[in-house]
Amino acid sequence: MGGILVTILFQQAIYGSFPFWDKGYAVLARSEGCHDDWVADFTRMCQSLGQPPSEAHPLVDHLILAKKLPSGPWVIAMGSAQGCDDRGRPGAWAFHGIFLSGREYRRAGASPFRLKENFIRDFHSGMQLKAGVIHLSKMDDQVIDVPVLNPLCEQLLVKGCKLRLLTDDPLELQSLESIWNQGSSKLRTKRSITTWAFRPEVDFDLAGVAPSRWPDSLVRKSRRMWAVTPEELQSEAHEPFGLKKWSIQRIGWVVGAIALMIMGMIVFWPVGNDGSENRASNQFEPENRPPLPTDFQGHPEPANLKAAVNEQLADWCDRLELDQAEDLRSPVASAKLIASSIRYAGPPVASGRAESFRKIQPWPEVAAESANGSSVYALSVLAWCVNAPDLQIKAREIHSPAEVRQWFEALRERLLPDDLTDLAKTASVQNGPEWVEFRFHLNRLMRLK
Repeated sequence: MGGILVTILFQQAIYGSFPFWDKGYAVLARSEGCHDDWVADFTRMCQSLGQPPSEAHPLVDHLILAKKLPSGPWVIAMGSAQGCDDRGRPGAWAFHGIFLSGREYRRAGASPFRLKENFIRDFHSGMQLKAGVIHLSKMDDQVIDVPVLNPLCEQLLVKGCKLRLLTDDPLELQSLESIWNQGSSKLRTKRSITTWAFRPEVDFDLAGVAPSRWPDSLVRKSRRMWAVTPEELQSEAHEPFGLKKWSIQRIGWVVGAIALMIMGMIVFWPVGNDGSENRASNQFEPENRPPLPTDFQGHPEPANLKAAVNEQLADWCDRLELDQAEDLRSPVASAKLIASSIRYAGPPVASGRAESFRKIQPWPEVAAESANGSSVYALSVLAWCVNAPDLQIKAREIHSPAEVRQWFEALRERLLPDDLTDLAKTASVQNGPEWVEFRFHLNRLMRLK
């Protein structure tokens, strides 16, 4: 924990069944800024947890969950048992949900456990809610103090496998918080968690489930979902549960593949007439036409370079709050999302800088057909869209992760010059309808700062 305070803005709503009314499960209260689709997604998410128990231990009672809703925001919620409903039937539950934008969720450390003290536990008829502000200390991933758990837990979450902790002991559910905080901030912003679920097949990536709620017909370990006991969770890191040792044949395949990759890089690595590396490819001159996939055939692209480009593209998508579906993880698809987001298609406003955003070119069809194109090719097309021929050339000169970061910083400076802040201030005081729409566009772009 650092000493720097961050301010988190949020909306909120309460959904549940209560002893003081006869409406069954319904929305008790919501802040004025809560959109209807947010609340609808929130109620469906609560219902998806399954049939709650009639009684619950306090740690299970105050279950905590975090998930990105289909309608856009993240919801951080606490569920609590209300005893009996208005008809005396046990099993009444209530959920207080806090809605955060993707940016605010990241500023909160992408950890729902940091908001424990902000949840409402006591409810009454006639409750009213308002948008609020939470002040938190800025969290540094490097100083989170959590027990070292089996590394396979994080590996499963990275691969998209759903992880379930099977236990009847509420105290052991605290391991879920350790698993969650053990993951990187980037991983937490792409996964969901509930500390307790009333059925195993809930749409959460990490969840605690009572063994009695796990049907015998459901396989405990598969590619889609792994269920582990606390004993398995505490197994030694060098003997991760459920993993088979690699055979000598499989190791041979890996070594052979690496050798072939190295030989291919040696054969196809471009060299100048003097035998030295021709890093610049100075003969390439950007034209008005978009770059073609064939322009990058044989262009060297080590695995660490592609990983660095994908990481930067994913970061920009997160900042712009763009939804990257599982089938949109290629660098070309991610760059296309970014280009579409920074291009302004609203009504014209009296500003030269605004006009430059209107002149950003749509993603070319020839690039859309190359979903598996190289990562530097994706950057070259993105530079073409923003009318930056110099960055097109620099994209071809990238050969290391450090140069990837430098390229993105140059693009950021191109999109967010110093005078853009002044333009944002001007837009904030303009009342014309064309300025309102442009102001939303500026607010999106400023998230890249």
